[in-house]
Amino acid sequence: MAKNDNTKTLAELRDESEQAETKARVAKAALLACAVEEAMASTKYGHLSAVARQAGITGQYLRDVIEAEHPGWLAEAAKEREAAKGAAGRKPKAA
Repeated sequence: MAKNDNTKTLAELRDESEQAETKARVAKAALLACAVEEAMASTKYGHLSAVARQAGITGQYLRDVIEAEHPGWLAEAAKEREAAKGAAGRKPKAA
């Protein structure tokens, strides 16, 4: 494509695209790190899903990331919730 005053060359556009892609990857990594940290701040029922909604990601994706980075945390959080139910006088779910 011939360059005129208003258009960029393919090389310029490719460079801009690569820079934007790098910036997006960094921003997504920061978003996920913050979402993981926030989700792990509480084991309360529904907290993880609420954090996922705020982050604009699915709850399952956030669970997958947490399980990959912190194996066993989700199971431990579920145990804590069940123990809290028991302490509150409710019947825990059958396993």
